[in-house]
Amino acid sequence: MDSVTENHKDACFLKPSVTSIDDGPIAKLPPRGQRLSLCSTELDDLSREISTTGFRSANRDFTTWVKKMEALHEPIWRKAGIFEAIQASVYKIPKDQSLVLSLVEKWCSQTKSFVFPWGEATITLEDVMLLLGFSVLGSSVSAPLDSFSLEMRDVLEKLKKGREENCSSDGCVSQKSWISSFMNRDDEKKIEHEAFLTLWLSNYVFPDAYRLSISKNVFPLAVRLARGERVALAPAVLASLYRDLSRIHGFRKSDNKVKLESLFKLVQVWIWERFSSISPHAREIKNGEPRIARWSIRKKKCERNDGRLSFDGFEWRPYGKTIRNWNPPKFYVEEGKWLSVDESLDDEFVSFARCLRVAKLGGIGFVEDYYPNRVAMQFGLDQDLPRLVTYLSDLTEKEAWDDYNKSLDGEKLYVPSRLTTTSVTARYQEWWLKSISKFLSSEETNRDGDASRNVQAKLQRSRKRREARAEKKKGKVGDCGGSSSREVMTLSELFQKELGKRTHEEDDDGNIRVAESRKKSKGDVSESVGKRSDDEVYVRYDVKKGVGKIEDCGGLTSREMTLSELYQELAKRTSEHLRNERCKRAREDDVNGTIAEMTKSGNKTGGDTSESGLVQKVVSEVETVATQETRLFFV
Repeated sequence: MDSVTENHKDACFLKPSVTSIDDGPIAKLPPRGQRLSLCSTELDDLSREISTTGFRSANRDFTTWVKKMEALHEPIWRKAGIFEAIQASVYKIPKDQSLVLSLVEKWCSQTKSFVFPWGEATITLEDVMLLLGFSVLGSSVSAPLDSFSLEMRDVLEKLKKGREENCSSDGCVSQKSWISSFMNRDDEKKIEHEAFLTLWLSNYVFPDAYRLSISKNVFPLAVRLARGERVALAPAVLASLYRDLSRIHGFRKSDNKVKLESLFKLVQVWIWERFSSISPHAREIKNGEPRIARWSIRKKKCERNDGRLSFDGFEWRPYGKTIRNWNPPKFYVEEGKWLSVDESLDDEFVSFARCLRVAKLGGIGFVEDYYPNRVAMQFGLDQDLPRLVTYLSDLTEKEAWDDYNKSLDGEKLYVPSRLTTTSVTARYQEWWLKSISKFLSSEETNRDGDASRNVQAKLQRSRKRREARAEKKKGKVGDCGGSSSREVMTLSELFQKELGKRTHEEDDDGNIRVAESRKKSKGDVSESVGKRSDDEVYVRYDVKKGVGKIEDCGGLTSREMTLSELYQELAKRTSEHLRNERCKRAREDDVNGTIAEMTKSGNKTGGDTSESGLVQKVVSEVETVATQETRLFFV
C-alpha cells in the first residue's frame, strides 16, 4: 500500500485564530478594487507627490546636545525606556523613496499588512522596539494633565513661555533658536532636560508634516519623561506609520500633495532587514551602538527591472541572527519555553508578550488596528487562519489604550527558539491561494513571477497530499499515479486487492513474501520497508498454505491465521490503536493545548472576545502535517 510520510509537529499558533473555514469569521483580504495598484509611470508620479519628514537626520548642534544630556541623564533615560531611541535618532538613513513606495504599493489598509504572493508581512511593535528603540511598556502618551504636580505644571509654563519668545511670524520655532535658548544657559538649567526632550519629541518622534518646529503638544510628555516615567511610545509611533501608509492608498482621490509625518525611515530599514537580496551592504556597528546604526551608510539604490522590485527571500526573524557587537533581546532564546507572566518576569519577555497581542493602537488624536495574528511567523510561531476581530464602535484614544494595556499577570507565554522553523497549516495554504488570486491582478502575479508560481505549485502539491489522505480515510485504494479506485467496504476486499498489486517472491522455506511495488508517484515520500515506526504492522502470508502471521514493530509474531482471521485481527488492532490515539490526544489537549488566555476584549469588542489570548500550543496540521494514523505495510 502506497503511503505518504506525514510529519508531526507541536504547533504554536498566535491567537485569535480559527481551525477551519466554517469554525468562525476569518479576517479575509479585501476585494482587488480596494487596494493601490500602480503602473511604473504612476509610481513615479506618486514619488513626486509625496513628501515626508520621517527621514530627518540630526545636525551637529543636536548631536552635541545629545552627548551632554546623556552624560547627565542616562539613568533617567533608561528608566523611562528612551535611551536607545534617543541614540537611534542621531543616525542618518539615506532615503530611497522609490524603494519605499515599491513596498507601500503592497500595503492593505484593512489588514494593516503588506500582501505578497507568498503571504502577508507587516511592521510590528517588535520592529519599532528593536530598530527605533521605543518601548512597548509604560503609560499612555496622552496622560491627563490633572495628574501633574505643581512643580511639573510650573515647568510646563516655562516651556510655553520659551516657545512664545522664540516663535517667528509664521508660528514656527526653529531648532537653532530653541537650542540657543536652553542649551548651556545658567538661567534655564533647571528645565534644560525638558527642553531637550521637547526638541527630540518634536523633530525625531512625532515630526510635523509641514514644518520643522517645536510642538507644544509634546510639552507634557517631555516633562513626564524627564522624571523617569516610562511611556509606551512604540504603539503611538506604529499607529502614526500605519495611518500614513493608508493615506498613500488614497492619494489619487485628492488633488493635494501627500505630506507624511510618521517615521518612514523605519519602512526602509525594515525592507533592508527583511529582504537581503535588495538591501545594501550593512556596516559593522560598534559596541554600544543601536541596531539601526548598521544602515547609516552611503546612499545606494537597488537595481530594478522595469522600475519594479521583486520582494522575494523574506527573512521572518532577522533579529535572531548573530551580528557582531549587537546582542538580541532576551526573548530570542536557544530553546523554546513557557513562562508565567508576573511581576518577577523580566521586562523584555513582557515586551514580547505585548507584541503578540491583537489590540488597538492609540496615536495622538487617532486610533489604528494591530493584527499580529496575521503574521505569526514573524514571531517564531506557526500560522493558522486568522480570526476576524471586530469592534462594535470606534474607540477613543483612552479606550484604545485600555484595550492595549490590559493586564497580562498570571498568564502563560510561549517564547519560541530563535532557531525555530515555522510553518503554515494546510488549511491556511488552501485559503491563501484562493484569497491571493482574488486580491492580486494578473499583471502583479506575472510581475512577481517565480514567487507566485512557486507558491501556487507548493499549494497544489499540498492539496494533492490532503486529497490522498482524505481518500485513505474513506477506505479508498490509491494507485501510484494518485488516482483512486472504487470505495472499499471491507478490510478483506482491501487486503485481497493489495495482494493482487504486489509482486510475489518465494523464499528458501517456500513461503510467499509480498513485496512493495517499486513504482512510486512524484509526491511519494514513504519510508523503505526496512524502516519501521511504532504504529506499523507487517503481514506475512503463505498463499500455498492459506495462512499468515502478523508481526509488529517489536518483532512479536501472532499465531498462524487464515485470511479471514487475519482481517478480524487487523480490524481489532486498528480499532484499539485509533481508540488509544484519541485518548492520547485528549490528554495532550488537556496539557499541551492550554491556551494562553491573555486578556479578554473589553465591552467594545465583538463576538470573538473569547479569542483574545496569545499563543495556543496544539498538535496540529502544519504544512504537510496530519493527525497520526495507523500505517499498514505488507512485506
